[in-house]
Amino acid sequence: MQMIKRDTGPARGLAPFGALFEDSFMDPFGFFGSPLMQRRLLPAMNIAETAKDLTVSVHVPGFEAKDVTVDVHNNVLTVSGHAQEQQENTDQEWVCREALYGEFTRQVRLPDYADGSQASCKVKNGVLTIAIPKKEEAARKTLKIEEE
Repeated sequence: MQMIKRDTGPARGLAPFGALFEDSFMDPFGFFGSPLMQRRLLPAMNIAETAKDLTVSVHVPGFEAKDVTVDVHNNVLTVSGHAQEQQENTDQEWVCREALYGEFTRQVRLPDYADGSQASCKVKNGVLTIAIPKKEEAARKTLKIEEE
């Protein structure tokens, strides 16, 4: 299984120093807050495999089911979502604001033995769980050796 990288970071011209400019030691108190230094909305993803299926867990706390889309096409699993910025009292001034909002997309290339057409998903306690069964022909079978 292969993760498909989606680069939303700084311009390639800053490489190899792009990550350096995003580190908190360059701006420990967040005073500069430039787009290069802002954190990205990228939910954590865990992938587990059993003899029967693959299980993908995506942590999406604060998201409602209607705000997340799961798609399987050409053996690529795509999970995307959109979190709206909550409009609050406009006469307040933020001292610290760490809540993330915006759009995200995570993609994973599924192995050939995964049956994406039979995938199912559910969300509970902010964790989206996607179950992808393996194709029957992919199941391991130990053959009995007969003597003649």
